[in-house]
Amino acid sequence: MKIDMNKICAILLLIIIYACSTNDTKNNDDIERILINVQSKPSELSSCIEKIEIVPLETNDSSLMGGIRKTMYDKDMDIYAICDKKQIVHTFTGEGRFIGNSEKMRGKGPEQYYMAVDVKFNPYKKGIDLLNPSGTIYTYSPTFELISKRTFKPEFFFNFLMAISPDEYVFTVPSIWTGEEVTFANLKTEQSEVVSYSGTISSDNTMDRECFHKDGENFYFIPKGINYYFYRIKQNKKKLIPIIYLDFGRSEIAEEGLPGVATGKRRGMANTNSDSEIDKLSKELRERGQYLRSSNCIIPLVKFFNDEYVYVLFARGEELAGHYIYNRKKKEGYLITAFNMQSCFAIVDNVLLAISDAYYVPRLVETRLMSPEEIYKMEQLKEDDNPVILKYYLRK
Repeated sequence: MKIDMNKICAILLLIIIYACSTNDTKNNDDIERILINVQSKPSELSSCIEKIEIVPLETNDSSLMGGIRKTMYDKDMDIYAICDKKQIVHTFTGEGRFIGNSEKMRGKGPEQYYMAVDVKFNPYKKGIDLLNPSGTIYTYSPTFELISKRTFKPEFFFNFLMAISPDEYVFTVPSIWTGEEVTFANLKTEQSEVVSYSGTISSDNTMDRECFHKDGENFYFIPKGINYYFYRIKQNKKKLIPIIYLDFGRSEIAEEGLPGVATGKRRGMANTNSDSEIDKLSKELRERGQYLRSSNCIIPLVKFFNDEYVYVLFARGEELAGHYIYNRKKKEGYLITAFNMQSCFAIVDNVLLAISDAYYVPRLVETRLMSPEEIYKMEQLKEDDNPVILKYYLRK
């Protein structure tokens, strides 16, 4: 019997093509699409929020803050850490008692930091990482004794970090220097690898203070700016796997035809440092951002999630328009527009966390969802007190 090799090759080729297309379909199916219906009827507040509590942060001469730049909470340590506008980090217990601040560690001494572009809890050292843009990481205890000082020489300046093992970190670079990239770096071996992602429509419109997240034993990356994808970080394989897509339906922004640019492009350091190159790119980034704000587009400003919920704060053009909370277990979404809810910075279990100046707290709560004890705490607040943590308990 004569074997027709051409037919066999054709059949094998069809099998390979089918396998590849099946894998692509499977990968697409693996991405959870979550409908963010900002055109829906606003929800009654009590339909998604069960109760509201507040945590006044202790006010004394040592704990006073100079504005709020970034707020974090670590569930395992039960600690809040707040970086103020002077780049001083303040720590408080989960009940609001003052622990310490980094004022004594701000300087040019051997154990001191001079600049902190990002602050992040380090679960492996039970401390707080402070990132210098040139790649030095200062890790302090909650009472601000130096635990370690390590340096990694970056190709470009870093602006965000997260420890994903005792020696490994992920970093991002400001969008003006490179394209859509995350750097995986091993501080022990001094080896690094750059991994690309996609989907950014504008890096100029954002209120996010975080792009790296840890939930349980898993790590995630949520690009800053207008990007509808959430990524899982595969630290062993040094990969970013898209796992969630925020589907804004008719309110989704399409990149085609937009003026300006979404991000920078990777260049050599010499080209990137050119004043004319930077000025041109900065103008194009701002041009797109300003166009979207003036076009009355729906812009997601803050976005994060856990196993049970997705949270999005969004604007319509230049005005804050509302919050969207999606229950992933029930597959139900809640649009909050009438209630003056504060922008949230994290979710822990079923609790959305926010922070506010003390004088403004009464405008950000609904007393019918507060116990008499919580109302009493609120009534004792003074205008010049330290900020207050708000806890919005979501219905399960």
